[in-house]
Amino acid sequence: MSLTAVSFFTPLFSKVGLTVLQHLPIPQSELAGSPKERATAPTAYVVLGGGLTEDELETIVVNEFSESRLKAVLKHYQQLPLPIILTGVESPWMHDWLIRHDNRQSSDHKATIQENIISENASMNTCENARFTAKRLSLNNVYLVTDAYHMSRARRQFALNGIRTTPINAALPEPTDWKNIAANYRHSKRTLYELVAYLRDLFFPQPDCRLAGEVSMETLMRSRKPDALKTF
Repeated sequence: MSLTAVSFFTPLFSKVGLTVLQHLPIPQSELAGSPKERATAPTAYVVLGGGLTEDELETIVVNEFSESRLKAVLKHYQQLPLPIILTGVESPWMHDWLIRHDNRQSSDHKATIQENIISENASMNTCENARFTAKRLSLNNVYLVTDAYHMSRARRQFALNGIRTTPINAALPEPTDWKNIAANYRHSKRTLYELVAYLRDLFFPQPDCRLAGEVSMETLMRSRKPDALKTF
């Protein structure tokens, strides 16, 4: 068995792979705005949905990946309140999680965070996250919240849609550990997937990424949650 194959079951593979991912190029030439606009600080948080699951009562809830990203944005929001843009079909459930878990603040603050949440409810992948966020709102510079492995690919997509990004890395649900071969394998697998996906996006843009013009603003604003009648 080769050294590379062995390292796949240790933290080494994902650590080296993450270093490579963090040094992949972001297309600066595609960024919108004047030099003055590009020099301004981020004006919002954008949280990429990480998926949904069911709890023990078979109720649909955010999965561990989405929850980790929501924990990260809530921590930063409590230090620096800015609008929070939730992107993905998971957005209604992410919205509910934020309202429920912002329980260390006053009722006035809870009202404020609810007013500061904006959702894009239609995107199904990273490419659509970027395209539909750009269609939903006029943004030049944002804090982007996703996990570290996914970050470079996501930042590239947002750059292609004219949005500068400052990364906020959310932890994966399970950390690497020299004694936990299964966790190391999952991290390595995630690393390899993101490396391949970045190259795919570079040379063979994914065909299932809908154009902004194919989806109406009404669709972007419409909640996918069965019991939600309002849009936000």
